Order: sequence, then structure tokens, then C-alpha cells
Amino acid sequence: MVRIFVAATLLACFVVSASAQIPSPPGAATQADTPAVKPAAKKPAPKSKAAAKQSAPAESGPCQIGIISAIGDKFAVQKVGLTVFGNELTEVPIHAWGLDDLVVARVRAATSGVNVRKIAYSKGAFEPYYHPPTRLFRNDDEELTSVVRQIAASSNCARYFVFTTYAAQLQGTNQSLPGIGVLHHGSGPFSNTSLFANFVVRVFDGQSFAIAKRPSADLGAILAGSFGRLGQDPLTKLEAEDFPASPADAVASSTLRDHTRALLAARLDKAVAAYLKQE
Repeated sequence: MVRIFVAATLLACFVVSASAQIPSPPGAATQADTPAVKPAAKKPAPKSKAAAKQSAPAESGPCQIGIISAIGDKFAVQKVGLTVFGNELTEVPIHAWGLDDLVVARVRAATSGVNVRKIAYSKGAFEPYYHPPTRLFRNDDEELTSVVRQIAASSNCARYFVFTTYAAQLQGTNQSLPGIGVLHHGSGPFSNTSLFANFVVRVFDGQSFAIAKRPSADLGAILAGSFGRLGQDPLTKLEAEDFPASPADAVASSTLRDHTRALLAARLDKAVAAYLKQE
């Protein structure tokens, strides 16, 4: 009896000892005793100094230069023949070419760090200027000032750069070239096809709306170049086949659009630089 009791006791001790030596499953004690630790939230990367110093949008803050451009709504498709019977002129709408936006972009490029704002205006706002009532004497500056005052009444810009078109006379003829367009001049082997861009910029004081003195010497050279070398200037010269078969075809012509934008950009850069140089 005693032997049986001793044997049972030894067996019980052996079981307890063995169970104590069995290792727990990995992580079991941790799961039971220690709460799960959440991963630390990542902090957003700090913005670089360059990003922090990025210039504010051009349309925010005090307006230093307001741009009023009225040159990009029409494109003249014109023929001037050897006789009056060969003369044709049709103007087509080209809003999609974005010429007025190009004006704003070129002024911004020339005035880095200056707040330049495009000033919107209603359709027909320039009608009194471009198509005034017939009168014996006309003062272009007064008529334009009246239009600009109405457009810029609540804009509060320090000054306004106003771009308008005009009609220049084609040398050696009694024909005029209105605004921006394409010309086929002459007949047969003596003909040429070219672009023209006749515009002028005036700078108005933002408070008094007085017109700043024009840099006549520089602008005179620019204007002379706009129609004095038609067919010779690489920016104006086109191939005969570039002239549209019909005025309506001009609107869809990527050749006319791209060459016109390049010509206008070059002329704008010179005209704006002439004004900035005298400041």
C-alpha cells in the first residue's frame, strides 16, 4: 500500500514538473499581459522653403497692372489684287485662338514679380471706340479713355495696359489692313502671302486714367515693322497655299493660328519692353 502511494506521488510530481517545462506558444504571454501598441502616426513631411516661398496666384493681392486686351476677337482674311476687282475682305471670329490671353501671358512674362490681372469686360464694350458715330473730328484717346473708365471702374489697379487694334495702310495702295489677319497681295508669280498684326498699347493711370507718354521712337520702329516688310519678315511670311480657300477655313487653320500667335508674341514683347524701359 505504501509502495502504491509513493509511486502515485512520484508520478504526480513528474507530471507537474513536465508541464512547467513546456514553453508557451510564441506571443501568447504578450497578448495576454501587454496591450497592443498602435504604430505611431506619420507626420506630414515639412514643406520645403522653396515651396513655402512660391509666389501667390497672379490674381490675388493688390492689382499693380490691369490688362484690358481687345485685339483677339477677329481675324481679317484679305486679298488685294492688281485692280479693285481683286480686292476682298472678310473678318472671322477667332476667340478660340486665345490671343487676348496671350497678351496677358506676355505682360506677365515681362513684369516678373508684379501682380498682373486680366480685366474682363462685356461683349460690345469697345463698340463705341471701334465703330463710333460719324463726326467731323474725332479724338481717339478721349473715346478710349471713356471706355476704359467704364470697364475698370471697380478694378482698383495701379495702372492699366490697354491693347487695341487699328487699320494700317498697305504701302503702294489705297487699301488698309485692319487689326490682325492674313493678306494675299498681287497676282500670279508677283503675289505674296503674309500675316499682319496692327495693334497699339496705351498705359493708363489707375486713379486719373491719364494716358502715359508713349515711347514713340521704339513704338514707331515696331509699327513700321508690322506692315513695312510684309512678305519679307520670317514672322509674317507665309506660303501661297497657307492662304485659306475660304474665310471660314481660316478659323480651323493651325498654321494661321500658330504663326499668328508667334508674330503677336514677338511684337508684344517689344511693345511692352518699350514702355517698361522708360519707367
